Amino acid sequence: MGHNTSRQAEFRGRKNFAGRWGYHRGVRVYVEVVLINNLAVDALLVYATLAARRRKVRKVRFCVAVAAGAAVAVGYPLMPEWGQTVTGILLAPLMTAVFDKYSGVKDYMISLAVFAGLTFVAGGAIYGGSALLGIDLAGYPVLGAVALSVSAALVAVRLAVATRAKRRRRIREAKIVVGGREFAAEALCDSGNTLTDTVSGLPVFIVSEKFAECVDGWHGEARARNIEGFVEVITVSGRASLPIAKVDSVDVDGRVTRAYAALSERNFEGYEVILQNTMF
Repeated sequence: MGHNTSRQAEFRGRKNFAGRWGYHRGVRVYVEVVLINNLAVDALLVYATLAARRRKVRKVRFCVAVAAGAAVAVGYPLMPEWGQTVTGILLAPLMTAVFDKYSGVKDYMISLAVFAGLTFVAGGAIYGGSALLGIDLAGYPVLGAVALSVSAALVAVRLAVATRAKRRRRIREAKIVVGGREFAAEALCDSGNTLTDTVSGLPVFIVSEKFAECVDGWHGEARARNIEGFVEVITVSGRASLPIAKVDSVDVDGRVTRAYAALSERNFEGYEVILQNTMF
């Protein structure tokens, strides 16, 4: 046939900074293949970036970034030359801004550099494989299948490492009661945590930002009303002053303790709470 069907499109061969996987002029491929391949490759690149930086996968942010990248890839061949140039420059920085939360510009720039580096490596691998096999891999579903397989392998490895680290670090389930409501949390038994409230003498444990968001009064505008003081925390990252809020009790393996919770603005890898050394 001398024209494109409704499910086919003609794509220009171009691989840019944003990690789009292009097609040679005159080669007809299914639009579905373009979408699936880009979803799979972008998912791999985003997950690999997060894994390399040892960051938590934020599901909503992850899906939005991957979907946006794939959607742009489908529309990329139809853009004018200037639109393709702008897309090539801006898409990777925008995707990086979406798929994770950052503590500052430096933190963001590191993730952007990792994402861009992985993008170029993946592009080179696809180009090299296409040249070696004599076919345009980007035009076949096998590219998406390989990307999904590699992603699954990365997830499996990361889970195995996290499970091993969890056993080594002594992770316990803690039952934390706040305002009469009980919360379950994965707690790290940290023998190095000696934090104590100087006024009451009660032990102080540290909770992640994610856990604090689940407790009424520990986030948003109500948070300030429940702060009863501050505690100085010294870590390898430096010194910080964390606000503390009182809890009714903390139960770890049947050991019940009255304590204060230090509200961190960070999330932890593999656990939500860092216990004080007298609490386990």
